[in-house]
Amino acid sequence: MRKRFWIVLIAILLVAANFYMANNYTIVAPGVTVDLKEIVEVEEGVRDEEGAFLLTTVSTRPLNLPLAIYAAFNPFVDIEPSEQVIPEGMDMKKYMEYMKQWMQESQKIAEVVALRRAGYETEIRGNGAKVVEVMEDSPAKGLVQPEDIIVGVDGVKVNLAEEVINLVTKHKIGDKVNLKIIRNGEELTLTVPTMESKTEKGKPIIGVFITTLDWKPILPLDININTGDIGGPSAGLMFTLEILNQLTPGDLTRGHKIAGTGTISLDESVGEIGGVVQKVAAAKRDGAEIFFVPENNAEEAREAAENLGIKLVPVRTLQDVLDYLENL
Repeated sequence: MRKRFWIVLIAILLVAANFYMANNYTIVAPGVTVDLKEIVEVEEGVRDEEGAFLLTTVSTRPLNLPLAIYAAFNPFVDIEPSEQVIPEGMDMKKYMEYMKQWMQESQKIAEVVALRRAGYETEIRGNGAKVVEVMEDSPAKGLVQPEDIIVGVDGVKVNLAEEVINLVTKHKIGDKVNLKIIRNGEELTLTVPTMESKTEKGKPIIGVFITTLDWKPILPLDININTGDIGGPSAGLMFTLEILNQLTPGDLTRGHKIAGTGTISLDESVGEIGGVVQKVAAAKRDGAEIFFVPENNAEEAREAAENLGIKLVPVRTLQDVLDYLENL
């Protein structure tokens, strides 16, 4: 009888532990890599290169006891509080939808940047940045509301979500940012202090999730990118390289298998991302020789790259990447 009691008690404790971990912690592990020429198709482009540009991803899932044991013995797997991965107050479904929207926007920015580099004229239209959600601990809470449209930052007119982010990140943490917004057809001016990003140390944010309203890139060529369920903006640099590779003579990879990560901006700057250690590990696992990393993520990625024996190349701009490839 006593034995049965202890078995039942242990079972209850294990179920309770799993429930607690699943609701409070997320495991972050190396995800899949994708040869971009298999999912990117450019009108008039050529996809017969010997080398490859690889998209890298991170796998996230709720924590449980078996995964906790796995993480304890794998240096490239992290356990994070769930609010560090999925913003507090935003459920998984809404977060995934937001990440898909950012993936689509990052693809369009990459298309524009690559086409311009290849000598084509492009045009981008947008009607401001729509607020999707306000973080629970954001200094903008109670000031900015979901469905607000940000049309100006510090007196500068903005048409795209990217422009809002770029202007905010020029500030220091704690600085005040002046926003011009449209709410229910009425124009308002708000002042919001910045806070530090939880996922990107040292980066100032105002704690709102935004997407471009009525994004309308006008491109001279059709470009199709099929990423399935992969979300987020961090593949922007690699999309740009693959599109350029298909549009320009020769092979930018010089026959090498090259992975990387980083957002791409319309001014060709490469922005920092999350999960860089896991992405380096995924790249090495799948045979990459070289890994491009945003300069601001380089310190975090360096130790992983050295232990794995993959060449890490920190970059700030698309030109940095192209210069490196030219000298391969």
